[in-house]
This record gives sequence, C-alpha cells and structure tokens, in this order.
Amino acid sequence: MMSSQLVTLVPALPLLGAVVNGLVLQKRASRVVAGSIASLMVGLSAVLSFMALAGLMGHDAAPLEAHLWTWMQAGTFSADIAFRVDQLTAAMMCVITGIGFLIHVYSIGYMDDEADKDSVWRFFAYLNLFIFAMLLLVMGDNFLLMFVGWEGVGLCSYLLIGFWYENDDFASAGKKAFITNRIGDFSFVSGLFLLYWSLGEHATLNFRELEEVIAAHPELVGGIGGIVVTAVCLLFFGGATGKSAQIPLYVWLPDAMAGPTPVSALIHAATMVTSGIYMICRLNFLFVMSPVAMATIATTGALTAFLAATIAVTQNDIKKVLAYSTVSQLGFMFLAVGVGGFVAGFFHVVTHAFFKALMFLGSGSIIHALHHEQDMRKMGGLRKYMKLTFATFLMGYLAIIGVPGFSGFFSKDEILWLTFTTPLFDGLPLGTIMPKVLWALATGTALLTAFYMSRLMFMTFWGEYRGGHGHEHGHDAHGHDAHAHGHKPHESPMLLVLPLVVLAALSVVGGALNLPHWLPMHGSLHHFLDPVFEHAHVAFPEGNPLEFPLMGLTLLGIAGSVAFAYTLYIKDPARPAALAERFRALHTGSLNKWYVDELYQAAILTPIYTGSRQVLWAIVDAQVIDGVVNGAATLAQKAGTAHGRLGGGKVQVYAIFIAAGAALLATAYAVG
Repeated sequence: MMSSQLVTLVPALPLLGAVVNGLVLQKRASRVVAGSIASLMVGLSAVLSFMALAGLMGHDAAPLEAHLWTWMQAGTFSADIAFRVDQLTAAMMCVITGIGFLIHVYSIGYMDDEADKDSVWRFFAYLNLFIFAMLLLVMGDNFLLMFVGWEGVGLCSYLLIGFWYENDDFASAGKKAFITNRIGDFSFVSGLFLLYWSLGEHATLNFRELEEVIAAHPELVGGIGGIVVTAVCLLFFGGATGKSAQIPLYVWLPDAMAGPTPVSALIHAATMVTSGIYMICRLNFLFVMSPVAMATIATTGALTAFLAATIAVTQNDIKKVLAYSTVSQLGFMFLAVGVGGFVAGFFHVVTHAFFKALMFLGSGSIIHALHHEQDMRKMGGLRKYMKLTFATFLMGYLAIIGVPGFSGFFSKDEILWLTFTTPLFDGLPLGTIMPKVLWALATGTALLTAFYMSRLMFMTFWGEYRGGHGHEHGHDAHGHDAHAHGHKPHESPMLLVLPLVVLAALSVVGGALNLPHWLPMHGSLHHFLDPVFEHAHVAFPEGNPLEFPLMGLTLLGIAGSVAFAYTLYIKDPARPAALAERFRALHTGSLNKWYVDELYQAAILTPIYTGSRQVLWAIVDAQVIDGVVNGAATLAQKAGTAHGRLGGGKVQVYAIFIAAGAALLATAYAVG
C-alpha cells in the first residue's frame, strides 16, 4: 500500500524536472540530457501513480489523502494545499503520467532539428510543467487547487503551441488557445462563485465535503432540477467547452497543431482536453441533479462530434485530420457523461488516450521521415518504406474506427448503446425522442470517422509515393525549405518507434479494462469506479433485444464507410475530384471548416477591435481620460502661475498679506 506522503511526489517530480531544465541547466543541457531528465521525472511519477492505483483496487480501499498546509483562511472560508487520490484520480494519474512518459521519450528523438538545439531545454521544461499542472488539476482535493491546475494547463498550452514563436502564425495559434480558454474559464469561475454563495453556512470548496453537503441538503441548490443547480452546472460546462474544445469554443484546438507534434499528442490525448470530462465526472453528484444541464451536455457533445467529423473528411493536413478527430471524439465523451454514462465517458477518455496518442506520434514519425511534410497529397505508399510506423498506426486506425476486439470498439459501442437507452431525459420536453436523435447523430459520426480515417490511411500508406521530384518543396516548422521531396521516405529512429509499439499494444488490449456485459470478466472499470459514482447512479434498462441489432447495424455502416473510402482513394483516385466538383458547395464549406473562424472574426473579433480603436481609444481614452488628466495638469499649471504672480518676491506685498490675514483672524475671533 502506497503511503499518503508518497502521493505528494507524483506532481512534485515533474515540477522538479521543469525547475532543473528551465532554471538551472538551461542552454547547458543538450537535447539528450534535458530530455532524459524530463523523462525520468515523469517516469518516476508514473511508477508512483500505478502504485497508487494498485493500492485502490480493493472495494474497501480508502482514498489516499495528503495535507501539506493551509493555503488561505478567512472566517469560515479555508482552502488547503492538499491532495486526495481516489479511484478516478488514480486512473487519471496513470493516463497522464504513463502516456506523458512515452511522449517525453519520443520527444528526445523528435526534437533533433538543428534550429532547436538552443531552445530544446525550454521545450522539455514546458512539457514537465504541463504534466505538473495536469496532475495538480486531478489530484487537488478542492476547487481552488483544481483551478490552479486548470489555469496551469492553459498557460502551458500557450507556451507549447507557440513554442516556435518566431513564426507569427504559430504565435497567433498559441494566443488563440489562451484567449479562447479564458472565455471558458470565466464561466467556470462564475459557476464556482454561484455554488459557494448558494450553500450559505454549509459553503465549502472541498470536493468530499461538497458531496456530503449536497447529499444531506439538496435544497440548498434547489433540489433535483432546481434553477440554481442547473445554472451552476451549465456554467461549469461552459468552462469545459473551452478546455475540452466543444461548441462554441472548439476553434482553438485545430490551430494547436502549430506546436511540435509531441505537444499535439500531449494536449490531444492525455492531458488538457480531457480536463473538462474529468471535472464533470468529479462533480457527477451535482450534474445528475439537473436533467436540463445533462441534456445540454449530451446535445452539445453529439453536435460537436458530428460537426468536427464533417470537417475532417476534406482536410489534407494529416495533423488537421487528427485534430478534428480529437474534437469529434471529445464530443463522444461529453455525449456519454451527458446521458449519465460517466464510466463509459471516462472509459473512452482512456482508450482515446491510447489510440490518439499513437496516431499523433505516428503522424510525427511520418512528418519526421518526410522532413516536415504534412500534406497527405504528397505522401502515399509509405507502408513500403515505414513498416513499423505503418503497423503501429494501423492498430490505432482499427481502434478509432471501432473494429471489434480493439479498444475503441468497446468504449464507443457502450456510449452508443447508453445514449439509445438513457432514461435521464424522460421528464423533459421531447425527452423520449431525444436519446434516439442523439444516437443517430453519434452513429452518423462513427460512420464519418471510419470514412475520414480510412481516407487518411489510404492517402498516406497506399498507392505510390507522391512526394518525388517535380513537386514543390516542403517547409519545416520554422518556415525553412525542408527539401522533403529530394529524398526517399525512411523509417524513423527507434526512439520514435518504440513508444508507438507500446501504444499500439494498448490500443489492441485496452478494451479489456471494461468488457461489455455479454463477455466474461465484464465491467471491470465500472466496479473499480463504483465508489466515485455512488451518488450518480442512472438506472439504464437491461436486456433490451435491440442491443445486438443496433451494434450490427453500426458495424455494417462502418464497413460500408471503409469500402467507400477504398473505392474513392484506391480503386478510382480520380473520383474524389469529380465528387468535390459535383458537390462543390458542401466540399468548399467542409474544406473551409464551415467558415466558423470567419464568422467569429466578422461577428465578434472585428467589432471588438473596431470598437477598441474607434470608441475606447479614440473617444474614451484620447478625449475623456486624456482630457481629465491633461485638464488637471493645465489647472495645476495655471494655479501655480497665479500664485507666483501674487508673491513676486516683494516684501511689501508679503506684509500686506500678513496684515490682511491677521485682520481676518481678529475679526473671526471677535465674531465668535
């Protein structure tokens, strides 16, 4: 059994790595030294995390708690620097540190560009800091400590996405992520203020105490379906839409591809984007009290999943396809928790971490081998040149499209089934039809996922290599000519390939963590997480005869999507262009991401910028504020000039003033 004191080392070790690389060694550390230190710190945290997980396996296992010190206290308000590791936290810690360790090791081989040699120490310091912030988010036993981690991952995403800040586009992508997340964070903080105020004398920021208060006094937040609890949950969900890239705040995530590929894997697979899901799972006892909030979460998740999938089908940048795939898969997770399937949603967090980290790192292996080429139209035939990368990437592909036996099949199928059968919305208008509509949207998204991922596979690994002479040169991440097309593709170094092998194995066997009820040893994750969700039980119907027919229908649709992609991109490569011309409006809309960024620019950013320049600056600042300040200065100047004239340095004048003053004092005394 792991001691509570050792728990504090889990976040402390990555922080130590960030300090050593970022403040002590800096440029004195080579890529290998800086990467080894950073990897060692996260690796040790991973070992401790798995020890904590093992200690919580028994049903009677008590959470690990470590109180360091009281952070702030005023009257009845107090907040501690304290950690609490229960089953949900331990599982999340293992995902963060386990996947994070593989990404750190991979980064040692990936960041070998000569242009990065003087800044690679900074890269590894940021990676360690990111892991520390994410661990703080999931391990904190109260809202304030969670929020420190919540803001920390936002800061680190800005630093890592804009790592190559010399490139204006990359720097802008970092700022876009940071600002977009601040919008969601304002919603999160507003929800926290409203919750704390509504609890009155029972107010607390501690999660365990909050759960006990809500269980004993649900009337404090209005009871089941109350206005206060609904408002609180919707505000918290607003924060989650920023961190976890849901409508309307998803636009930062595709642009996050500006950072180095390991950053994409870290943000998209194991850390920041899953923080919104974790927060809702942590507050499950609160969210189940508001069917309206849950319906909003489920609907937003389904719509986000479908919208992102419709964009991914036409993108040509391999990382952009995976980015929109991440947005779509996050939509599945929100759909799951929204219908009351908290364990199913968290299960998809875990399986998605396996196969999406694999696919991002696999794409990085391809990009590294092709000298920073990311356009799939200039790839093709890579399975002949990069056999290990192809074999591992294939495992991730089969997992994400939901082939039976692979991890993605089990988590995605459970989400679809729970969506179809959820009783959570029965009391709402259209509550009986809503689950079927959401299921249809999610199933359509699954079919689109199979299509666009098959398109990626066929364009990248099948056919003939299209990056030979006669094409334009590629460009590396710094905008320099990469000479990508003067060389044959080649397999990446083993330091890049070995993490892919581990993740490929997890993508294959990861489904065993939570097998469905019709298989032996089923529901392991459900049983393990029961203590966390004891106050959020949703009674899903059992034994529905439609379960297997709907599963079969989905699998047939997925097979049809793969066959359609094969026809378009292998058998008849000229047909996609003909279809794009035939459905030009749809193709152009999808290729341009349905012009959502342009809409935001026109409806929000331009008016704010124009108002700032022409109203706030030209009128308020230049005329009102400057007028007051300059007027005060002018008044003081004139008063000084007048005073100077009164004196003038003549003794006679001073004598007159003294006499006048004495006369006034005498008069006042006499009158008084």
